[in-house]
Amino acid sequence: MIIAVIGAGVIGSAVAKALATSSGKDRIIASDIRVEQLFNLEKEGVKTTMNNIEAAAAADVIILCVKPLDVKTVLSQIQNEIKGKLVISMAAAINLELLKKCAPYAKFVRAMPNLGIIVRESFTAYCSEHGFSSKDKEIVERILRSFGTVAVVEENKMNAVTALSGCAPGYLSSLMELIVQGGTEIGLPTEFSLTALAQSMIGTGKVILETKKFPADVMKMVATPGGVTEEELSELAKYPFQQAFKSILQIGVEKSREITRKLLDEC
Repeated sequence: MIIAVIGAGVIGSAVAKALATSSGKDRIIASDIRVEQLFNLEKEGVKTTMNNIEAAAAADVIILCVKPLDVKTVLSQIQNEIKGKLVISMAAAINLELLKKCAPYAKFVRAMPNLGIIVRESFTAYCSEHGFSSKDKEIVERILRSFGTVAVVEENKMNAVTALSGCAPGYLSSLMELIVQGGTEIGLPTEFSLTALAQSMIGTGKVILETKKFPADVMKMVATPGGVTEEELSELAKYPFQQAFKSILQIGVEKSREITRKLLDEC
């Protein structure tokens, strides 16, 4: 099975590299208009082209890793080459209705990974159009598992997934930056603070995933009565921390809807 990755930006390049490792370099072709992006993939042994039509024609499965506003243009270029083929779109906020309008005869999957894909630790949620065969689902999940953890969701949840996990590396990094700054103010070197915090986030995440505990349970485990953690959590509760995160997720969902409405109106 040949897989074409169209769009070799940060996510597209990570997708191509992960698939080259899991499926074999000879089974992956990546396309992009930026020579420097393709050059970096060629150094990894991935076949590349600047021609989207060539990539789509050569492939059995196509993965779209272009910006949302570029999806219609790219699909109009390759609509003949993807007839009857499986197409996985990783463009944020682009729903199945819009994808089918652009290329009615392709079989579409809408997927939302995150930046963890670079180290093959993405959380990727996906949904597919009606009538998807069990064989197609098996192919999709085998591909997506190359990037990390996979979950199936209803499409009406995809904008929320984008806001929560798709954007998580951004808002978690923003939070980390603030904590690291605090670490330097109490006398710790920046690099030390960053490493300690990043590893602590990895460890906490693994505790939650592997023990099936909720965050509240973890807080109780670490917050000894009268101890340091309890004191820090009490201080944290004085600030509008909870509302901030509720707000950013709502904003993320609405922005996804806005992008979708705008592109559908242009069809």
